[in-house]
Amino acid sequence: MTDEQEMRSASIGKLFLKFVFPATIGLIVAGIQGVIDGLFIGNAVDSQGLAAVTLAFPALIAIIAIGHMIGIGTSSLVALDLGRGDQKRAHRLVHNAFPLLLLAGIGLTVFGLAFSDSYLHLLGVSGPVFTMANAYLRVLFAGSVFLLLAITLDPLVRNDGKPGFSMICLVAGVGVNLGLDYLFIMRMGMGIPGAAIATVIAFSLSGILLSLYLFSKWAGLRLKPRAFRLEPGVILEIIKAGLPSFAMQFSTFALIFANNFMLLRHGSTLAVSGYCIIGYVFSIFSLIFEGIAVGAQPIIGFNYGARCYSRVASTLKLAAISCLGTGAAGFLFLSIFPEQVIRIFNHDSPELLATTLNGMEIFIFALLAQGMVMLGSVYFQSINRIKSSLFIQLRKVFLFLLPLLWILPPLMGIDGVWLATPAAEFLMLLVVLGLLWKEFGFLKSRIPVSEEGHSLASEIVLTPND
Repeated sequence: MTDEQEMRSASIGKLFLKFVFPATIGLIVAGIQGVIDGLFIGNAVDSQGLAAVTLAFPALIAIIAIGHMIGIGTSSLVALDLGRGDQKRAHRLVHNAFPLLLLAGIGLTVFGLAFSDSYLHLLGVSGPVFTMANAYLRVLFAGSVFLLLAITLDPLVRNDGKPGFSMICLVAGVGVNLGLDYLFIMRMGMGIPGAAIATVIAFSLSGILLSLYLFSKWAGLRLKPRAFRLEPGVILEIIKAGLPSFAMQFSTFALIFANNFMLLRHGSTLAVSGYCIIGYVFSIFSLIFEGIAVGAQPIIGFNYGARCYSRVASTLKLAAISCLGTGAAGFLFLSIFPEQVIRIFNHDSPELLATTLNGMEIFIFALLAQGMVMLGSVYFQSINRIKSSLFIQLRKVFLFLLPLLWILPPLMGIDGVWLATPAAEFLMLLVVLGLLWKEFGFLKSRIPVSEEGHSLASEIVLTPND
């Protein structure tokens, strides 16, 4: 594990780079596996293949949501316990989390294989797109246990002070996915099922590598089979702590599902294909935002548990600046080079290009707000303020996004579908800024007067007036 003295006294800038950079790279390379599938399918199959993957993608998000609920829920509690010096309880948490993820994986496999047809029928999918989407779904659900291994264990290994190793495991998986996608799709002509098989194998490799570390003698949070437990009280704590992560992914599930439904209703499968390309591009920036937030989580959780509030404030401030800067850079890049980015995924269809360009011109405004909204949710989860974290995620979806998707398209047509997401993000940003302003006031009130200026000015390269 990362040395406790380092977490208490090392510069926040140094710790931020140590945890956030590998977390961001690791999440990007893990998340980019879906982008790799889209790149090969878009160029080797057709726009219907892209539509099929887009329609199936919410199911993958559901698997990721369960993995994040267990993994990030456990790791946030572990960080707080380590900050309080309670290593015994930290070990107890991880020994409940591992068997929980195995049971969850088996449950997802059974449920997914039984209801994949019903899910697609609910969307109104039929014909070749139904066949391709169902094939993709069934392979993913069959490999649920292996997907959960990688998704759940990644934050635990990061919290064990090995963010670099966690990143390497995920990068190795992406390399395998890239090679297998080329082999299965381009060389062997396996199409959609080939992409799904490659994804499962890639996640399996990452999950096995992460497992080997946690079972090894080098792990501070070493797993020992004889210590595995399924204690209802501990399981409920993990689930409660992980609910914001589940809600974050569930909001993505709801976003994709609702957008697909409205695009089919007010547009066509061509619009769904365009949304797929936009989703792939935006997922890169979403993963950067998530990497900043979850990378800062161990620092925030440990120091909050240790009552080092000045270090918590410094970390939160640096993470906020990083999210805002990333969003602005992404907005500018996609404003200048939208066509070039879209053509990476499909260069044969002028109709698809025009549809995607129209959507992207509106959708890119979401980048200016999304990072801060995500950071706010993860921050409150890191300090075990579960209600505040859930409030952010669920309010964005149910109070803003879904009503806007219902109201705007009848008034604006397909442009209303594209506009709903950025509008919801900006409305939620106003709420999050209010919550974080209040939180900074709380943290400042807990910093001794003699340390206040030193803490905020010296732990990061910023002045208190910045």
